[in-house]
Amino acid sequence: MLVRRNILALAGAATCTLAYRSAAAQQLPPAVPPMPGMARGGMTLEQCITDCLGSHRMCLATGQYCIDRGGPHVAAAHLALLLDCAEMCQTTANSMLRHSSQHQAQCAACAQICDACAASCETFRDDEAMARCAQTCRDCAGSCRMMSKQPI
Repeated sequence: MLVRRNILALAGAATCTLAYRSAAAQQLPPAVPPMPGMARGGMTLEQCITDCLGSHRMCLATGQYCIDRGGPHVAAAHLALLLDCAEMCQTTANSMLRHSSQHQAQCAACAQICDACAASCETFRDDEAMARCAQTCRDCAGSCRMMSKQPI
């Protein structure tokens, strides 16, 4: 029952994402205005937003890949992590786009969930798609960790 519910939720999220993409390109504006002090430590606000949106898209696409593969790829805990990661990355990108005063807390939480998702994806040895998702999540986690230390 739980697996079916996760599969249905993932399918619905993927459908909404595809509809959104066809309605409007999912790109950042040409220049995201920087927040004061945000370029310290080599991380920019724009790069972190880009990494979060990339991880969001990758986790949704990988969830669909897992559904197509079946077997251990559709384990409830694994699919839940992919969905959690996709949602957190989207929320974190949104918070940075609107220059939220809470971006540090959201970035820290995003890094934690991205690390967990990457670890789950890495359990699928010799699977190139899962390795790509794990690397995308690790990159996002690194960006978010750095951004979580940036004051406003």
